[in-house]
Amino acid sequence: MSNMLKSEFILETLNAIQDSISRNIFIDVEKTKIELKDLSTGANWVSLKESICAYLNTDGGIVIAGVRERNKQYVLTGFDRRNENNIIELHNKTFKNDDGLFLELSDRIFFDYYTVESGEGQKDLLVIAVYPLPDDLKYASFNGKCYERKLAQDKEIASAKVQQQREYKLELEYAREIRPIAEASIQDLSLDKINNYVSLLNKEIRSETLKPSLVKAKSFLANQHFMINDQVTLLGMLVCGSDPFHFLSNRVEVDAYYDTSSDIGKDKKIFRTDVLSLMEETFRYVWGNIKINRTITAGGKSEPEYPEKLIRETINNALAHRDYSIDKFVTVSVEPNLFIEIKNPGSFKEKIKVVDTSTDIEIRRLIPGIPESKNPKLASILKVFDKIENQGRGMASLVNGALDNQVDLAYYEINEGMISLRIPTGKLVDDEIEIWLRGFERYIEQKIQTKLSQEHKAVLAYFYKSERLNRKRYFTILLSESNNHFEVIDEFKRAGILYEHQASTEQVPIYVLDRVLVKTDFRDELIQLIGNEYISYDLEAKEILNMTYLFSKYKEQALKAAEITPEVYRRIHGNLINGKTYETLSRKVRALCNQFNQTGIIRKDEKGAYSFQFNYSRPNQLF
Repeated sequence: MSNMLKSEFILETLNAIQDSISRNIFIDVEKTKIELKDLSTGANWVSLKESICAYLNTDGGIVIAGVRERNKQYVLTGFDRRNENNIIELHNKTFKNDDGLFLELSDRIFFDYYTVESGEGQKDLLVIAVYPLPDDLKYASFNGKCYERKLAQDKEIASAKVQQQREYKLELEYAREIRPIAEASIQDLSLDKINNYVSLLNKEIRSETLKPSLVKAKSFLANQHFMINDQVTLLGMLVCGSDPFHFLSNRVEVDAYYDTSSDIGKDKKIFRTDVLSLMEETFRYVWGNIKINRTITAGGKSEPEYPEKLIRETINNALAHRDYSIDKFVTVSVEPNLFIEIKNPGSFKEKIKVVDTSTDIEIRRLIPGIPESKNPKLASILKVFDKIENQGRGMASLVNGALDNQVDLAYYEINEGMISLRIPTGKLVDDEIEIWLRGFERYIEQKIQTKLSQEHKAVLAYFYKSERLNRKRYFTILLSESNNHFEVIDEFKRAGILYEHQASTEQVPIYVLDRVLVKTDFRDELIQLIGNEYISYDLEAKEILNMTYLFSKYKEQALKAAEITPEVYRRIHGNLINGKTYETLSRKVRALCNQFNQTGIIRKDEKGAYSFQFNYSRPNQLF
């Protein structure tokens, strides 16, 4: 949150409290990033420090001291300025690092007073703005415990997660982002870029003067790890280099392609510049190409294939967290009507991957939320530029984008030294999923004892598509109670729609679907009922029988030929419709349905809809 103390966000919050008091109403202001504290008792002061500790360890936030909420009413106690020393001690005498030493947090915690009217006159409120710690300083502790923010509560961080962070920080001691660049000097940095960064820092309530020259900027550059021992670091060149490609080569290159159906893309752009410009130019290229493919919503509003924020965030995260020790460039490809792909040098740590191929249900999942940035100082700087948010947010955004039905399920291909992320066009709950769920609707609803909601459908689709992609050796992001849709997953667990795979652990549960639901080919059942004659049927005939068997057995619904045709077409020809092919298939489906009806394999009702005859037992030569 930029400029937290002076932001409209703060003023709106204070005005809401003032309105609630003066108009005798209640406007709830406490949210994930807003906390109210009374501070009239010692227990309140402990709670204040726990909240600040949680904000430091999560995404930052704001504490308003001198007000409390009880029974949906605000009471202004005011902040006693005689307690200022207690507040100032938050900077360097309250929170500790792993070594038990007090953290210096004057660049992370800021204070200011505001005056609010109460029934007893004016009261001073203290606003405390807290900025999150960079990954290489987390987790801060208070009274021997580490806290994190979850919704509007401060929760103690599990010891396993704290230990995981310690191990991660040990790895960062060897971080390449602050290693010197051979032959680079301060003259190879851009004063304009340095001052641009200074200006943004000042908006973040930090007092730093603009630099009149590179020489005058030296101490600042050293403080920001842009220089070490008078040598320019990789970090400094990435952010402020005048000509970064000269020194960093492929590390600051993005090759972007549009329509890569052939060996040579129809449109190719190569970007070679500093990391901030790479982010912006790559996004503009991708966004300019995907905007040509639009769908029209019911209200007539044009929408691009992908949400703008998701694409920007994905590109930025790829460049922020890539392995800059590898001298290879990033590749971004836009395949119209198919996917966006980002190929990034590097690999995931083994602790993030869950792989189990020892059973028929192959599992290849990535655990979100584990600190993985190889460049924590770069990530911290990019937050100042509003280029990225908290660590691990990239995977969470991909998951949420799919569950909100904005995009289809993203997946990763991991090869030696390269990670490829694909975001398919379309929706998670698409026509294929809708037909699949319709077929099993009665079966599912009997188990969960309620109607299927959109949230139910999204969670089922996520697990269904994950399993299919895992079988193709792709990795998908783990979905569990801890990161999304706790109630729905718990509901499915209790109903037997989901169960834990053998690769699950206490900390990392991995769920798979009821095996009935993943069955889309009923050839074994059909051969049992029809006989070996089924084997000689052509593909269209087999898919018609699959569809009628599914809907008759698990939904007890008859289907008209016009309802059968789209799914048969999709299974055989894919999602892109060719009008002539579709019309030819439509005629064939009607003809085959009539033939199966004549032989008694399926039955046609008075409305012209077909259902499978489970008591059929006489094989008959048809084709």
